[in-house]
Amino acid sequence: MADKSFKYRVGVVGCGRKGTVHARSFDTNPLAKVVAGADPDKENLDIFTKRFNCPGYSSYQEMLQKEKIDIVLAILPVSPNPSVVIGCAEMGVKAIQCEKPMAASLADADRMVEVCRKNNVKLAVGDLDRNITHYHKAMEYIRSGAIGEVQSIIVSNGAGVELAGGGIQQFSLARLFAGDVDAAWAIGWVNGDPNTELDMGGSGIVRFVNGVEAFFTKESTAKYGYEVLCTKGTFYADGQRAYLWKTKEGAHRRSGNYVEPVEGVLPTIGLYENRGTYDAEGWRYFPRNNDTAASLVEALDKGIEPRANGDNGRKALELAIAFRESARLGHVPVRLPLPNRNIRMVPAPTRMGNKKESKEASGYMISLMSIKK
Repeated sequence: MADKSFKYRVGVVGCGRKGTVHARSFDTNPLAKVVAGADPDKENLDIFTKRFNCPGYSSYQEMLQKEKIDIVLAILPVSPNPSVVIGCAEMGVKAIQCEKPMAASLADADRMVEVCRKNNVKLAVGDLDRNITHYHKAMEYIRSGAIGEVQSIIVSNGAGVELAGGGIQQFSLARLFAGDVDAAWAIGWVNGDPNTELDMGGSGIVRFVNGVEAFFTKESTAKYGYEVLCTKGTFYADGQRAYLWKTKEGAHRRSGNYVEPVEGVLPTIGLYENRGTYDAEGWRYFPRNNDTAASLVEALDKGIEPRANGDNGRKALELAIAFRESARLGHVPVRLPLPNRNIRMVPAPTRMGNKKESKEASGYMISLMSIKK
């Protein structure tokens, strides 16, 4: 990529597959540039430094001591993530982007949020659907009162295999459309033994303090996506496209034709338009990552919170754990916040530990190399 003027210097901690994807999205942002990488894996680090034409270091401490870094991308397994995020926050950076889930325990998540807050560091958690512009345009429209108040949210994606891994996506979007208020209680089910600490698929109901209820389905169905039901309209996203409808003036809901599409509010392109294709410089295109990068850069530039901030990261994790806690107690309502902050939800080995080690290394390297032609 040609040299450019920029405002924020980006250092990457964890230069593997996902770290490279994050790095590319920040490097193409007009206000940011990747200037250094840190990784104890020399093979990954060498590939990274050649791709971004930057120095590499074996530790994040050395990188932060020798380079002026504004934004750290800590794209790491869950196990070391809390200590690295806290360490970077205490070394004077301005913003940190990490991955999901941010920690295995609520206690670690609490510490990450509080240390970043104490040091005035913007913390963003996860490359989330919550960062996609379509959802925020829809939420702005709902907040305008044009389709009334949110009553309930239906997440019909199926339980999958993770509540705190991939499930963070679902909880984060539900929180967005509930107005980012706190959850009052949750009832949950899981797809395995709730008495283990392991992350697994699940389903349940969340009631937020403002009365909005969110329903998470257990099984995949013919209808997939997120549905936000308001008093005078609906928002729906099916994983590819997003739609807004409002009730017609004077029409009765039993008339069979009482809603009409809302035009000109949502972007006309798909949520993941051109994902996986290659750009003119030979890099694979990841549109959601670009929105994730833009959110953190905008937060730093304007002094606002990122769309997927640290507080959302820990509260989404708390909802995942609350579903399991409810299942442990016989599916009774569990009050939030959870008083025991030391309980954990341990992700799959590919999230908790190093993906390159937990997967066949040759397959991992094929995936890493495919990011750029």
